[in-house]
Amino acid sequence: MDMNFMKIDQVVMSGDGFYQSMAYHAYQSLPLGSFALQCILCVLSIAAGYAARHVAMGRFTVTGRWSGYVHHAVQVMGPAVVAVLTLSGFFGVGWLRGLTAYELMVLWKVLSLTLWVLVIRTVGWFFRHVLHPHEVLRIFLHLIEWSAVAVVVLTFFGLFQPITTLIQAIEFSIGEQVFKGANIVTGVLMGVVALTVAGQIADLVDRLLKRYARQSTIQGNDALILTRLFSVGLFVFTLVGVLVSSGVDLTTLAAFAGAMGIGLGFGLQEFVVNFVSGLYVLLERALKVGDYVTIDKITGRVVQMSSRAVVVRDAVGTESLIPNSSVIKGVLQNHTLSNDDFRVSFVLKIADVADYPRARELIFQSLQTSARVLPEPPGDVLIASVAASEVTLETSFWINDLQNGQKRLVSELMFDICMRFRAEGLPLASESAEAFKQPITKPVSAMA
Repeated sequence: MDMNFMKIDQVVMSGDGFYQSMAYHAYQSLPLGSFALQCILCVLSIAAGYAARHVAMGRFTVTGRWSGYVHHAVQVMGPAVVAVLTLSGFFGVGWLRGLTAYELMVLWKVLSLTLWVLVIRTVGWFFRHVLHPHEVLRIFLHLIEWSAVAVVVLTFFGLFQPITTLIQAIEFSIGEQVFKGANIVTGVLMGVVALTVAGQIADLVDRLLKRYARQSTIQGNDALILTRLFSVGLFVFTLVGVLVSSGVDLTTLAAFAGAMGIGLGFGLQEFVVNFVSGLYVLLERALKVGDYVTIDKITGRVVQMSSRAVVVRDAVGTESLIPNSSVIKGVLQNHTLSNDDFRVSFVLKIADVADYPRARELIFQSLQTSARVLPEPPGDVLIASVAASEVTLETSFWINDLQNGQKRLVSELMFDICMRFRAEGLPLASESAEAFKQPITKPVSAMA
């Protein structure tokens, strides 16, 4: 089947605009009843496509990655696929009944048009959902996709050429620079396409560098530095190339760059400061993704380092965006800079200082039963303070899996220590010795 939906055999195309379109010449060439019936069948086919998608989306359940791909494919391409199948069925029935392609002109050409729309939407789905671009690129890809669909539909109705003629007639000047409508539209389209391609390339390079960083081929911070420099350079060169190819004079571009420099000095100053500060943090290797840090009294793990801010997730799951400039200006405490060892401490109060040696021994026994407590550096149990009725003991030890948290570990250790104290008849502060007259003889299982 001929995919050119604007070419009609046995029909001489004449007229301007809509009067030169396939729809108008089909109306002129076919009997009114046949033309109306085919138009109704085309509308029913398209409506069937959207109805089938609505039913499928209501019954479809996303259970994994591949089912997600199928879900998006049905949502994007489902109506066009059903419309193509339905139109093909109607066209096949007419063909079996002895009708020629000329007599089935409307079905034939609308089927060709729908196939083009299906191809465009399939390509758009592939770029948006298979290559996983970020949200800005998704917007650009939507613009490209629907612009292509609009061009195809307008061409079908013969309206594309009058619109382009009207745009070409637009012309105005700002100073010595003359702007033409065709150059503006061409520049916008080229800009969207070029920036989308550049963004996709930058995203691909970012993924490759992160993969190499996970394989210890390069440092994670080096991968981030290369990604940011490559992205900025690529977008700048792409933007300049688009402006020059759109007819913008280099002198005008230089003047615009000067004005933009002034804008950077005022409105965008903070953005530039954060961007440069982010590069400095990466170059200095003061922190990296995965480090456990304290910045501006916010303690947590670094989960992301963007061009503007460092994202820190605390123990309760709250994510704080800390500007890169604050990291440079303030006090940064990196608890896992050189290694992952982290010191954890808690206090217990016993009733009598004479019980300290035995309490110390029991606490060490409890620490040795926990798989998370490191044997080296060794832990310690010290007397922090002494009062008339209580002695405060500070227990400290080291772990290297801070990402698993410390509160649960401290809770388990304190419970185990208290059970050991109770089994040995060793009272805590404010408890009397009478509470431990009958020591528990059952062995207490260690908390791991």
